[in-house]
Amino acid sequence: MDGWTDPRAAMGTLPQYPHAHQDELVSAAGRGMASVAAAVLADRLDSFDADRNSDGRQYFVLKDSQGESATVWVDAVPLVRGTLADTATNTTSQHYVIRVSDRLPTRMLHRVLAHELGELMAVRERAASGLVPVREDFLREGAQLSAQRELSAPDRGRIGELNWLAARTTAPDLTAEQQLAARAEFSALLDTCGIRPTAEMGDEEAFKDQERAARARQQASADYLSVGSRRLFDTLAHPIEALPPADATALRAARDAAVRAERQVEAFIGRREITMPMPGYDQNGLPLPRDQLEPAAERWAQYREQVSERTVGALEGQLAAGQFPLRKVVIGGGASLTGRDPEALLVDAAGRWHLDPGNGIVQSADQDRDLAQWMGVDPYAAVEDPRHRVSIHAVRVWEDQLATQGDVVNGRARLRLGLGGELLAEIRPSGPDGQESGTPLWVACDGTPSIATGLTPDAVPGMPRGATGVESRSEAVRLIGDRLRELEGQAVPGARELRAWLTLAERGGADARTVLGALESSALKGALMDGLDEETGARLDNCFTALDSTGKWETAREAAPGRALLGDEVAENRFDPRAAQHWIIAGSGGTGVANAEIILRKNPDAYVTIIGNAPPDALRHQVQYPEMLERYTTGENPRLTIGRTEVGAVETYQHENGETWFQADYVIEATGERRTARAGGYVCSLGRTNPLPPALQVLADEVRDRGGEISGDLQFDRDDQYIGYGLTFTVDGREHRVDVDGAASWQLPREIFAPKTRVQAALNEMGQRGLPSETGNAAPGFSPIARQSALRARAVAEAAAGDPDAVRRLSTVPERWQRPDLTRPSTVTSTAPAPAPAPVAMSATAPTAVTPAVETETETETEAAAAPGTQADTPAEPTAQPTPEPTAQPEPETSAQPAPEASEGRGAPAAPAAPAAPAPGISGSHLWQMGVHRGGAGRPNAPDRQEQQPPPPGHEPPEPGVGLDD
Repeated sequence: MDGWTDPRAAMGTLPQYPHAHQDELVSAAGRGMASVAAAVLADRLDSFDADRNSDGRQYFVLKDSQGESATVWVDAVPLVRGTLADTATNTTSQHYVIRVSDRLPTRMLHRVLAHELGELMAVRERAASGLVPVREDFLREGAQLSAQRELSAPDRGRIGELNWLAARTTAPDLTAEQQLAARAEFSALLDTCGIRPTAEMGDEEAFKDQERAARARQQASADYLSVGSRRLFDTLAHPIEALPPADATALRAARDAAVRAERQVEAFIGRREITMPMPGYDQNGLPLPRDQLEPAAERWAQYREQVSERTVGALEGQLAAGQFPLRKVVIGGGASLTGRDPEALLVDAAGRWHLDPGNGIVQSADQDRDLAQWMGVDPYAAVEDPRHRVSIHAVRVWEDQLATQGDVVNGRARLRLGLGGELLAEIRPSGPDGQESGTPLWVACDGTPSIATGLTPDAVPGMPRGATGVESRSEAVRLIGDRLRELEGQAVPGARELRAWLTLAERGGADARTVLGALESSALKGALMDGLDEETGARLDNCFTALDSTGKWETAREAAPGRALLGDEVAENRFDPRAAQHWIIAGSGGTGVANAEIILRKNPDAYVTIIGNAPPDALRHQVQYPEMLERYTTGENPRLTIGRTEVGAVETYQHENGETWFQADYVIEATGERRTARAGGYVCSLGRTNPLPPALQVLADEVRDRGGEISGDLQFDRDDQYIGYGLTFTVDGREHRVDVDGAASWQLPREIFAPKTRVQAALNEMGQRGLPSETGNAAPGFSPIARQSALRARAVAEAAAGDPDAVRRLSTVPERWQRPDLTRPSTVTSTAPAPAPAPVAMSATAPTAVTPAVETETETETEAAAAPGTQADTPAEPTAQPTPEPTAQPEPETSAQPAPEASEGRGAPAAPAAPAAPAPGISGSHLWQMGVHRGGAGRPNAPDRQEQQPPPPGHEPPEPGVGLDD
């Protein structure tokens, strides 16, 4: 539910409450949710029960008159400005999470919940019939009626509000003044819904048109109105001239207040430019038909390759002419392309979703319905049923359309230091065959580069876990190196030499067995452990375990080439599924399950055994996992087995055919039966490591080699929404900032954010609270990252426009994201539906003329409203960054052609021409587009357009009379 009709909500100026207000809102929801459900659903509600789960969160189970159940969770969390509440809809497992803004005054809560519950039921009912949501709102003011005369989910939310307000007009526990206030709010909402003509009766033509439209809207709403709402309709759904005097006075005041609020909101929004075309639509502004998605994806991939070739050619031309390109640089793509700056040079290898051989992302269109708001796409257009997974072809079309809105290079890049300390991007383009160019391109970074290279690398089997765990070979080498530096400071002989050798071995790619052998045979082995406290000693000992496990993994890969794989190799289709007929997948999380599905689909003769801990709860709330269990674990010849075990280092044995095979012991949880899996293939999907993104690892080495330092911070926008983390590289008296966005931003590099600080743990808890497992989603997922990157684009644009609080750099997660106390006894009990409303809800639209004796604000609300400037976390002052002046190329490893030196005349270098717009330039109203600069001021002049380049791929619209869902 948005709050654009309330200027405080629209402009982000709702009161700021103490953290305890979240608990107050959740408790109030517990006390009043039964009454809200009874009012909203009326005779369509059979029963309503409330309870708490093991972690203290309250939930509600409602059963409708058809005997179908749904579970509803309510929490109060930070939301973006302009949003009073939103609901994550999971029609797969019938779990729904309502998130209300923690800045919502308690007196407004129950009306907001009524709206969300109405929307929730609409999504649920249409999904049960296999129907996608209605795209256009029908209940809106004016004479114009949409062609599809059905109610949208927001329409049903408004009816929920009407039913709630109607119940309050006769609630026996309210005063007469409070009942009149509810009646006035009900009347004002009829205007918003277009159920009453607002034109003067004297304006005959306009009045008749509006009256005809209002009658149609009344008829469409009739089936969902409560008895009380129908009664009020008979009295209030008339022109203002025909209303009783008291009702007419109240409505007139409400209309005057609504006009004032609308002017405030328009003045606020009017400063923001909205011009980004929406991906996934044809030239007529219609979503691409499902049967056209696969060929459209192929055409867009070809077009992207053409844009890449032209961009590379232009950069090569500048370098050959002695001009050093100075560009904004973005490395990485995926869902983070929602925040794509068309003026930035995008370097992206088109990985993950372009390579994934699976059916699509693991969430349904219902679970990812907010993609329409944040990415500007319609996920429902890509599915036959709203409960189905979003097509991989649709994802590829969306990403390629966004990528080609500016200059793009298909390839990889890493940041480097120039000889003068400036920040450069070393770019290696790749061709259609995926082969990278041997000659890099060099670009000087203008401003703060952004990195969004996706999920971090897989962990190998056998890594030590727990408080003193070590997650990777690189972390083990780094921690041992830190210990050797301490010994060097103590003048221990040989410490400096061993540390230097260790550094060179790691950067040179020496195998883990060589590294471990050198350490084990060193005379310093004992000194490394001497004098350490118990925790530090345990961690250092685990470094040797990590190296040993990595060595066993490297040995297995050498002995069974193509059959010992990391999960990403399967996810990116870099393997042969027929290399083995039986595969062991180590890891029972989402990645392991996705890899199992890929193997089972691509090799119809394959058998898969997944081993690991109990699958996470989120899996059963997704579409993919239940479908896999049904398809592959049942029948006469089940091809999928899932077992429980603690996965250690990889185990191999010599098969009778002479090959190296794999084995693992496990237990069938349902029966307790112990088994041993023996397979020719092994896939490691045990989770992610937390290193620096690959694009930054060489830069980090160069900074440290020059005696510099690296520090990090978390970044939040002014609404306390997480938008990634930032790193500051300080070297030779200069600072270079780099921002990390996308899925990678949820895996903080442990060398910068040490585990003992618990920053990663706090970030994980925040992600879990914002997207509980019941949603079937997770913070690094496709749709959540699209949202995060959209918010990031807005925040960065506002910061560039001079707002010092637009991007807040903090040392940890804001207090608002910490879960409030949930240990106290529950205040909710199982209850039958009864029309006893909770305390009065203030209108989220316009105030009325009635001055009721409304329930007094709580003391915390009054204090917060009086001090709107208070906030738990004060943002750090932004640090001015000097513009880099590239003087010469760095000293990288030898390449075919050295990078050219910068030219003094590089101030206005030529740049590739902006490609022709692949979409018709449809203006959307999505929040992420607000404030994003689209002008060309300061951008280098573009060369003449190359006429031989074909225009972007088009799409033939469907024949007349053929609907989008036919």
